[in-house]
Amino acid sequence: MLLVGILLLIIALPTKEKEKDSTSETSLPDTEKSDTRELTGRQMETELEQALSNVEGIGKVQVVLTFEDTGEKVVEKDSDATVYAKDSKGNQTPYVSTEILPRIKGVLVIAQGGDNAVVNQNIREAVMALFQVEAHKIKVMKMK
Repeated sequence: MLLVGILLLIIALPTKEKEKDSTSETSLPDTEKSDTRELTGRQMETELEQALSNVEGIGKVQVVLTFEDTGEKVVEKDSDATVYAKDSKGNQTPYVSTEILPRIKGVLVIAQGGDNAVVNQNIREAVMALFQVEAHKIKVMKMK
């Protein structure tokens, strides 16, 4: 009986769970949105530059992306209140369940091999496949 009592006591003890507080705030600050867009945009440009520079005939590459919007972070909600997560310092940040990347409006690719028609077409096809951008929104130019 004593062992059963101890076992029930151990089971009933609360375990540590992630602390989440709820408030009525639903959106992220505008500064955080613009910082995220800048970081995401630079990261996308860098990744495309690295990928294209590894393709034969393209050579050195510089990429510029323009965006239609800033993207969106979908914040987790619990009965109409935003769910916040606390870090070890007690700071609260909204719990983001999904992040939608910004839509790309146009792409400029400046490449050493940009004057070659085959290279130009390969660059366009790669950008179209990666970013679902129409061909008329992609400009490929020769680097000096």
